[in-house]
Amino acid sequence: MFVHGFGDRVAQARHVGEGTEVPMPMMLHHGIEELQERMARMAARVTQSVERAVRAVIDGDPGLVKKIHKADARIDVEEVAVEKQAINLLALFQPAATDLRLLTTIIKANADFERIGDCAVNIARNGRPLIKARDNGEDVDLPPSLRELAAGAEKLLGDAVRAFNLQDEMAAQDVIDGDERLDALYHDTVQSMLARMPTDTEGLDQAGKDRRMSQDFSIILIAKSLERIGDHCTNIAEDVIYIASGEIVRHRRGG
Repeated sequence: MFVHGFGDRVAQARHVGEGTEVPMPMMLHHGIEELQERMARMAARVTQSVERAVRAVIDGDPGLVKKIHKADARIDVEEVAVEKQAINLLALFQPAATDLRLLTTIIKANADFERIGDCAVNIARNGRPLIKARDNGEDVDLPPSLRELAAGAEKLLGDAVRAFNLQDEMAAQDVIDGDERLDALYHDTVQSMLARMPTDTEGLDQAGKDRRMSQDFSIILIAKSLERIGDHCTNIAEDVIYIASGEIVRHRRGG
């Protein structure tokens, strides 16, 4: 595991050549670069899981659900490893200023990426009635706002990942601003479903009514998970701004 491996490399690197000591800042920056690379790979896995979850629901592809669960197990393991790695760097080097902000923010963003992975799992799990219906050749009436919400969540996640990887403060602010649109689409989806539920089961037998109600509630739960992805993307974007400026902006939302 990295915690031991990196510590061993630190001990070995203190003296190289003929008594030449490697500067501690150089070793710290090497460790941070390695950590950032792991974060980029984890973010890519999370992004793929969200894309698969959306495709599973919209296209009715049950095969994607197993891939999402398998990927989530890897994401969970990586989340723990990244946190341990960051804590190890903090303990070894006791960084200050920008490096300290970067490491503490990586720990926070790491948790948000893992929770986005959980949202993908929830979308796949709550989408089972819809996936099963589509796989059986049944028509599933997904409200347009849900499709737009899904596309918006995927885009916002991609933007958040790029802002984090590039430490782009302006891109991070765009992510924060974009989350308001996802919130509106979530509320539109819920209101649309609540409005159609009273008449959605007309002409169906009891089994058909149960299936239709299960599908309707699935849509609402999926919409909530997509909205939560937006919230986690906003958290990540706020972390990027903190790294760049040292300014905490999360309590400024909503005026």
